[in-house]
This record gives sequence, C-alpha cells and structure tokens, in this order.
Amino acid sequence: MLVFWRALSLIFFLVPTTILQAAETEAGMEDFRAGVEAFEAGDLNASKQRFQSAVDAGLSSPSLFYNLGVVCYQLGDYVAAESAFRALLDDSDGALARYNLGLVALARDEPFEARHWFEQASAESAPDKIRALARAQLNKLAGGVPPSASEPSIRGYLGISGGYDSNIAGLPEDTASSEGGGFLEALAAGTYERPVGTRSRVALDAAAYSREHPSDDEYDTQVLQGRIAWSETLAAGERGALVSLAKSWFDSQSLETRYGIEGFHRWWKCSLPLAPDQCGISLAAATVNGGSGYEAYDGQWYRARLHALKYLGSWRLDGEYSLEINDRRDLQTADQFISVSPTHHTLEFAVRYRWHPDLALGATGSIRHSRYQDDHQLVTATGESGRREDNRLEIGLLAERSLDSRWLVRGEWLVRDNRSSLSQYDYRRQTLMLTLEGAF
Repeated sequence: MLVFWRALSLIFFLVPTTILQAAETEAGMEDFRAGVEAFEAGDLNASKQRFQSAVDAGLSSPSLFYNLGVVCYQLGDYVAAESAFRALLDDSDGALARYNLGLVALARDEPFEARHWFEQASAESAPDKIRALARAQLNKLAGGVPPSASEPSIRGYLGISGGYDSNIAGLPEDTASSEGGGFLEALAAGTYERPVGTRSRVALDAAAYSREHPSDDEYDTQVLQGRIAWSETLAAGERGALVSLAKSWFDSQSLETRYGIEGFHRWWKCSLPLAPDQCGISLAAATVNGGSGYEAYDGQWYRARLHALKYLGSWRLDGEYSLEINDRRDLQTADQFISVSPTHHTLEFAVRYRWHPDLALGATGSIRHSRYQDDHQLVTATGESGRREDNRLEIGLLAERSLDSRWLVRGEWLVRDNRSSLSQYDYRRQTLMLTLEGAF
C-alpha cells in the first residue's frame, strides 16, 4: 500500500512501504488509515482527530507524525504541528522535519527560530532537494523580512488567571505581608506591525494588566503600557530600539509613571559555551515619576540583559542574566531613612518539554541578589538598621495544554523565598495559578 502526504514545502513525499507494513500490526493503524482518508477528502479536523487517536493508541510510525504535523499546520495549530515534527528529529527524515519546523516558525512570525531550523536543514548531509529549499528560505531571510511579516499585521493576546497567593503584598517591594488570599488577573495586549523597507519594520503595541484581590482590595494593582518600536533584520541577526510609556497604580493610587528607551541586538548563532541556538543583549533606561505618596520612587532605572536559547529535541532551554540599577529619591523622615534604590543581579532559567502535541511541561527558577544603595535607619522594636541586602530564590513548575490553535490553559505553582540582612524584609511566598490564554 502506498500512502503519501502533503509536505509543508508542497513536496509530495512517499511513505516507504516497509514502514507501513510494519505499522499494520500496531495499535492505532485503523485510526491512521481513517486519518489519511479524511485528509484526502479535505476534512482536516476529522483527519487531525484520527491521527491523534492513533498516537494516543501507541502508534509511533514516522508517517503518522508527519501527517499529524501537516494537518495541524494547515489548521493553523502551530503548537501541535511543532510538537509532531519535533518527534521526528532523530528519524531518517530529520532534515525534512527541520525544514518543516522552519516553516512553522515563519508562520508564527519567529524568524530567529526559523533560521535555526533552516540552517540545520541545509547541512551537507541533508537530501539535495531539502537542502536547496532550506537555502532558498535562508536567502529570503537574509534579504529582508520573512514572508509572514512582509505585509502589515495585527496581533492580539488575552490572558485571564485566577489563583491563591500566600503573600498578596506584591507592590511596592519595600513592604511585605504575611496575608494570603485569592486573586484574579487579566492581561490584554495588541500589536500593529508594518514594514518600512525591505529589512525594517515598525510596531505599535499597547497592554493593560490588572490584578484584583476580592478579600482585600488594598493590594490591587493595575498597569497600562504603550510602546513604539523599530527593528531591522540582518544577515546574522536582528537589531532594534523602542520607546515606551507605562503607568501603574497600587491600591487605586498612582504608583509610578515611566518614560523609557531600549535597544537590543540578537544573533542567529552564538559563540558561547554550550553553543546556544540564539542569544541577545538589550540595554534599557527609564525616568520614573512616583505618584502622590510615592515620591520616594522618583528617579532613574537602568537595565542590561543577556539571553540565550537552546533546543535539544523536544526540549527548550532558556537562560538569562540581568543587571538592574535603581537611583531613586528614597524615603526620608525626621527619624528614619528607607532606601528604595536597589541594584539587582538576577540569573533565570526556564526548561520546557513538549511531552505530547497538545501538552507541555516545564520548570522555572531564578536567583536574585539585591544590594540597596544606602543604609536603612529604621524605627523598630529591635532598633534594626544598616545596609539592606537580599537573596531571593524562586522555583516554579507548570503544565500547559493547547485547547485549539488559539487557546491554551496553563497551571503554575511558584515558590519564592527572600532572605534579607534586615529580618523584617524576610518573606516566603507561594502562588498557585490557573490561566486561560489566547492569541489572535
């Protein structure tokens, strides 16, 4: 029996007969055949369901995962398509899988990731036809913006979360509370992007965030942000700059207004330890105006950030180091002084494993050392004063399931432990959160 499927490059690829004959005795073969028939009849949704049923039944032939990846791609379910093609990276047709992963990345407007896959698919060991197609895609990326970004585009995001926080006093950071309670969060964002040349584009985006505590609105938080950005695709990476304006409220009172600028540069290949697939650097600065009652936060804010990304089969590894410097007015009264001008050194990591086409598992962690600019002079029962230094450890676990091509649900558990040289700033915090997230 000869079965073929439409590859993303519009190549018609023939499944070797030996594979299908071996699969005939495996569980899920009936669903596999029904998926092929539904595909050829043009019923992509039914085809996806049948292919997924075959996977769930234990069938693991390469032809099944390719068919599933192609159908998910055509349905716009890029997360599931990526997962299906990743399952074939170590197969004899790994070059085609890498090429298709590049096309998936282009469809998701991720040119860095697309370049990563096309470069692997263009290796000398790849079949001639796949290598030629991959090099053609690399030439397009080198010559300008990728095809998916060649026209003006509008994208949107909506996230709605709910959960429990054992320490709900998240802002401002110079206070801590042992009070816990439930919370509701909402984040909405939109981006309009337009090319301004063969390599450059500008983007306007806006975001609104709110966190509400039904049991105690004293700790409610809101943020509004707008940005205008310019970026340029280069032969070896991407560079850009942006200006931003952000306004935040705490307990219904104006907390901060920030006017900032940022520049960044990203590289396709990185000459760093462990040979990451992508890396980048960004520098940012902002002027901060505190609201009424928060004048201590007036001042400047600076940040330098380094980021690296590595793919290992179905694993994605992210690492980041950031240096943040605050130079604020600080809080001074007749009998005490409180510094709100920390310097933060933060090392973060994230690990994500695509365990199933619709399911990803992950872990996050960070270590942050903070040293405040001037000694605290506090009026406390113990008379404790001096230079404040904090060490914060944060560990999190997550599980994420795609509902369809646009929506996913994610569960997270986060533990944070802050140890300070001034004991009144010691705290522990646990957060449980369930999020419904959509991209449009």
